[in-house]
Formats: sequence, C-alpha cells, structure tokens
Amino acid sequence: MAKIEAWTAGVLLGGCCAAIGCQLFARAFMDRALPWPEELCVIFLIYLTFLAAGALYKNAEHIDVEYFVDKWVPDDKRMLVFKFVHLCCLIGFIALAVGTWRGLPKAMNFTTGAAIPIPRGYTRLPLLFMSITNIVAAIAFLFFPTEDDIARPEPIEALEID
Repeated sequence: MAKIEAWTAGVLLGGCCAAIGCQLFARAFMDRALPWPEELCVIFLIYLTFLAAGALYKNAEHIDVEYFVDKWVPDDKRMLVFKFVHLCCLIGFIALAVGTWRGLPKAMNFTTGAAIPIPRGYTRLPLLFMSITNIVAAIAFLFFPTEDDIARPEPIEALEID
C-alpha cells in the first residue's frame, strides 16, 4: 500500500509541475493566463501531501523519533516507548478519520474554485484514506513489531580527513 501511495504522490507532483509549466507557457507566449492550473495544483498538492504522509508513516520514515529514543531511553524500555509512540499515532489517526468523516457532508456543499468547480469534500478524501490505512499500520506496528523496529541502529562512524 505504501508503494502505491508513494508512486501516486510522485505522479501528482509531476502533474503540478506540468500544470505550472502550462501556465508559464501561456503567460510567456500567449500573453494570457489560463484559469485552471493554480486550482489544479492546489487539489494535487492536497492529495499528494496526505498520500505521501501515509507512505512515510508506513515505512517508518515520517519523523526521527529514534534520535531521542537512542539518546535518552535505555534498551530495556525501547519496546515500551515504541508502543507509546504508535499508540499516540493510532489515537491521532482515529481522530483525523472521525473528524474528516463528520465534516465530509458539509464540505460537499462548497466548491474548490471557479475554474474547477468540484465539491470541496473530494479534497478531504485522501485524508480519510490515509487515516484509515494508517490506523491499520499503527495496529500492525503495535501488535506485530519486528526486530528492525526496536533494534538500536548501528552508529555511523565519522570520516577522518587527513
């Protein structure tokens, strides 16, 4: 799932670049602005932000909690801290999913903009999707941790310059 989210976020980022490229071309060579590229980029950026955040969480690349854990938590307490962090994430993802679901009907009454008038609720769907898939990932991290999740990373040796 994380690989699909990461690839989709990459494609959306490419779409943002293409849309802005179209806008730059239109302004430079046609002396007029297109009405849709900025709105399309906003929609793509919303989607890619939440899809990429979901992929990063599932790959344990979202934040570097390990720095603090390695510095201040003894080895015998690493599992407890690991479970506490993912329990906090689980609670946050549940709150996001519930809040998004409750606000979805109201958001459908408003549009994103004049050039691309789609209901604003559709821009909340990636947040709902990311929350649900991350709830599953957090439960997996809590109940089925691997040795790689808990192990203290090998120290990086400094390079010596002669």
